[in-house]
Amino acid sequence: MGKPQIAVRMPQPLFDELNTYVEKTGTSKTDVVITAIAEYLGCADNVPLSQRMTQLEQKFASLEAQLKAVTKT
Repeated sequence: MGKPQIAVRMPQPLFDELNTYVEKTGTSKTDVVITAIAEYLGCADNVPLSQRMTQLEQKFASLEAQLKAVTKT
């Protein structure tokens, strides 16, 4: 049996922000939404460890790139 699915409607500006974030971080919309809901509900421990590690690695890479850009100037 697969994982349950939901469909949501959101304002276009929020959808645009989601797309920008996904492109910038290289993560998936699904991962962003799952993480956001889990954090909002206070149950972030329900997000699989592998997904949390992937998100941390992506955030670290983004911060590292930002740091390199700042130190080059």
